[in-house]
Amino acid sequence: MQKPLVLKAKQMGFETHVFAWEEGAVCRDLANQFYPISITDKKAILDVCKELNISGVVSIASDLASVTVNHLADRLGLIGNSIECTSVTTNKYLMRRRLRVAGIACPEFVKCTQAEASETLNLLNYPVIVKPVDRSGSRGVSLVEKASKLSQAIDYACRESLSGEAIIEEYISGREISVEAISWQGRHYILQYTDKDTTGAPHYVEKAHHQPAYLTQCETNSVSEMVLNALDALGIDYGASHTEIRFDSNGNPFIIEVGARMGGDFIGSDLVELSTGYDFVRGVIEVATGSFSEPVISKRGHSGIHYVYPKPGILSAVIFKGSDHVVSHNVLVPMGSTISTICESSQRPAYYTYKSDKRMEFDPNELILLTEDR
Repeated sequence: MQKPLVLKAKQMGFETHVFAWEEGAVCRDLANQFYPISITDKKAILDVCKELNISGVVSIASDLASVTVNHLADRLGLIGNSIECTSVTTNKYLMRRRLRVAGIACPEFVKCTQAEASETLNLLNYPVIVKPVDRSGSRGVSLVEKASKLSQAIDYACRESLSGEAIIEEYISGREISVEAISWQGRHYILQYTDKDTTGAPHYVEKAHHQPAYLTQCETNSVSEMVLNALDALGIDYGASHTEIRFDSNGNPFIIEVGARMGGDFIGSDLVELSTGYDFVRGVIEVATGSFSEPVISKRGHSGIHYVYPKPGILSAVIFKGSDHVVSHNVLVPMGSTISTICESSQRPAYYTYKSDKRMEFDPNELILLTEDR
């Protein structure tokens, strides 16, 4: 999902220096210079950057990368969010504490490690959601409906967590949306509202996203105010943000989490521009390099992404229909791959995006992945 960023930076005339693990590095051959260094190795990347005349440092749709991005910006005197902001926006427990202090509605929550699992059993009202404090993309997420399943869910979340910690939160059962925004010097601009469709329990892996979300004017007003207050509370002064919100059975919005980054699943890099005309990727590069100007929404249309969930088995064939409203499609696994039951977003094997004058529901004949039994 970093490919649109690298391509846009080059289109804007920037020399691109890209850091990633070499294996599977999609942008390796697109960059002016590629460095086979893990994005978590802040010291090694900083040492390289000190030798370069860096104009800005940026990444999109990655919590993990934002830690290094803002560390580099801080050390090199470039534009980025503060180290404190990075800490609270990449740790769900710290984020919830900050939102709670600011009086912003969010689910009840408690932090837990594997060793503390048994002590947590009697403190909860079920069902609850268990997730790692510091991961994204549905990784390590479970819905727990009774106490006997809690220990297993905590173990799963802690194994996926970088810090070995899980957050257990009140389950808000209503519909979920996200709010896409960009900030400059502490001023926030809401660009779009996104409806989310997931697999539901137990892992809530995204199946589709649609823009704009179906919201009443009253809902739009209350959500907008909540998001702007949350961005202030978390200290998100620069760049993209992606705020996930759920409505309870009474229609009250609750912030689930806020990412100081674009939404994944091409929400920021593709769908926002398709539905609004605003080049969000260009915008975050302009923020990072100090050339930002106020966003202009030049059109109002519909866009979306549908992920394909084929029957588990060996991928044997791909059939693509190619309707006029389909903008792009991609099969992420090679022929002959084993496709398993999908439990997290990184396992989804294919998708297609659309642009239209109306919302387009999933068409099972648009992109077909045929599988054979193992």
